[in-house]
Amino acid sequence: MDSDLEERLCAAFQDKLRFFHAELHATRGSTEPARDAATLPASTGVLLKRREVAEVEQELQSQRKEFRQRMKRLAQRREQLAQKEEQHRDVVLKFDAFLK
Repeated sequence: MDSDLEERLCAAFQDKLRFFHAELHATRGSTEPARDAATLPASTGVLLKRREVAEVEQELQSQRKEFRQRMKRLAQRREQLAQKEEQHRDVVLKFDAFLK
């Protein structure tokens, strides 16, 4: 029984190594095709999905950070615009008072 378990673990490990090797070549532009998701063991598929979810979550966090920065800059610009409007209003009132 131990040898059967050992053989299955070795086979699963070699399968994962082949998959990661194929994935490595695919990301480096090699012509070797990546393995189809249907031929992967369930545990590998779950791990890949977790990795994909983590990458998407990280990208979403970076987009949220950029959005918050953009909104902060927009709020600052609105504040500056309000100050300039107030200054222009004061200048117009002073000019009207000067004309009268």
